Amino acid sequence: MDLLKWFMSAPRRASRGCVCVTFSCLCLAVLYLVCLETGLMLQDSVMRKAHQRHQIKPVAAPIMKILRNIQTTSGHNISVASASGSIHVLSNVTSSPDHHYPPESEKKTSKPSPSWWGGWFHGVTHFVHALASVMSGSQQEPVRVSYSHNAPKRSSHWAVWNEKMSSTQLNKRLQKVFLNYRAMNKYNVVQRDRGWGSNRAQLAGHELLCMLKERTNVETLQSHQGPLDVVDWAKYLPVQNLSEELGPLKNCAVVSSAGSIQRSSLGKEIDSHDAVLRFNGAPVLRYADDVGKKTTLRLINSQVMASENHKFLDNPLYTSGILVAWDPAPYYANLSEWFKKPDYPIFKRYKEYRQRHPNQPFYILHPQVQWRLWDIIQENTEERIQRNPPSSGFLGTFLMLSLCDLVHVYEYLPSRRQTDLCHYYEKFHDAACTLGAYHPLLFEKNLVKRMNQGSDLDIILHGKVTLHGFRTLNCSRASI
Repeated sequence: MDLLKWFMSAPRRASRGCVCVTFSCLCLAVLYLVCLETGLMLQDSVMRKAHQRHQIKPVAAPIMKILRNIQTTSGHNISVASASGSIHVLSNVTSSPDHHYPPESEKKTSKPSPSWWGGWFHGVTHFVHALASVMSGSQQEPVRVSYSHNAPKRSSHWAVWNEKMSSTQLNKRLQKVFLNYRAMNKYNVVQRDRGWGSNRAQLAGHELLCMLKERTNVETLQSHQGPLDVVDWAKYLPVQNLSEELGPLKNCAVVSSAGSIQRSSLGKEIDSHDAVLRFNGAPVLRYADDVGKKTTLRLINSQVMASENHKFLDNPLYTSGILVAWDPAPYYANLSEWFKKPDYPIFKRYKEYRQRHPNQPFYILHPQVQWRLWDIIQENTEERIQRNPPSSGFLGTFLMLSLCDLVHVYEYLPSRRQTDLCHYYEKFHDAACTLGAYHPLLFEKNLVKRMNQGSDLDIILHGKVTLHGFRTLNCSRASI
């Protein structure tokens, strides 16, 4: 009888055993995640405290082991070496606030994940080593991290834009797209006497800023100019120029629309600036924790103005702040030629919007501004770039440099959150948003990295570039 009872209760015992095994597995999975995330947070704590003292604090040896473990857990080919100086990483990923993409989307691939036991073990290793480094304060040389060019093109916690990026580092698809756009010449661009790559010695960041200051200025259309010198247009264009409208500005923020700004918690920092510039149809509602709420200026391209999807005339998004619109004109076109045949119907949309919103300041950027900037990009690049105008991101950065004493540009160069997600407010992935296709985005970012007066750590943690505005520059000795 006892034997019969034992057999009858066997299914119940087996069920209890399965529950116990399942519960144990869940506990191990949770422990792995907690250890992994806690380890990375402790790493960040070490780096943040070091940055507050304006230098990279010597990091304990276990941190190097943590970085080596990242190779195993994330699938990246990472080389780690101890060297004096700041962190340097050869990276090829960021995102663009602009609107021209190649037709084919970039498809991402991933490597098989490690076994659950290996993953749990490495998670514990992350935690133990990070905790040891924080508690011990061991004195070692700073960690220098670099990616090999054969590494998988995926995001990393340790990536900073390499200012010597070239088209040869693009994948095969983007190289083909780049060459196609470079061969086109829709805007009849003519190389000036200075040629391309004439500044091969590579001007320092301060000299590049001075070149921008001396050779370009923010010029918007006025009612007395060319085809606009008629009574009909005089009542629509602003009387004051942009600097008079805004007044003196000390510190300003340029907020990229890049997908990497998601989960950044930068909203409060961005809103603390005197003025904030945003791009095109980038929203703030539902994203304020990451991108902030304040909108002082919004730079929009003519394609957005003409697109039915953006509902430019009716969308309340555009009624906040000052609007600045731009449209590509041919390289040598005068205003009359451009007025008759713009790239997109910017003048028609401008007038319609002003009739609905007569009290909102609305400016149109003179088309020669973008081509002066293009000349500077080409002259400081050792290969031929696309003969298309710069991106909205570069135009917006230049605009704020002209108006502000100090400019912070967020996620134009990528943080450790870097991704192929084009915009933080829509689900579209493409590496072209990162590296450029239509626009010479790759080469713009090389120059911005050279001009950056902040630290690499600011870029890694926050995607933040720091630039001194033109009013604060002393260019008496700068070579321009």
